[in-house]
Amino acid sequence: MSTLEMAKEKWARKTAGAGSRWKSGVTGKRESYAGGLRAFAGGVGSSLPTKWEEGVNAVSAEQFSSAVSGKQDKYAAKLREAIMS
Repeated sequence: MSTLEMAKEKWARKTAGAGSRWKSGVTGKRESYAGGLRAFAGGVGSSLPTKWEEGVNAVSAEQFSSAVSGKQDKYAAKLREAIMS
């Protein structure tokens, strides 16, 4: 098995249930998100963390999972393209 095939399989394993991990990792993290932006840019507008939180709340764990799972072929193609260019 090629290493590219192994990367595809790893992507499939990694993303199988990613929705619940993502959701628990970002829910309630508005201030942490804003703090990171403050540290990076020296400040943050008051509406940006609110908009980020609204976006997080608008996406369910299932929606996130379906957006990333089953994309191992696309992942492998983009990985190969990045390495070869």
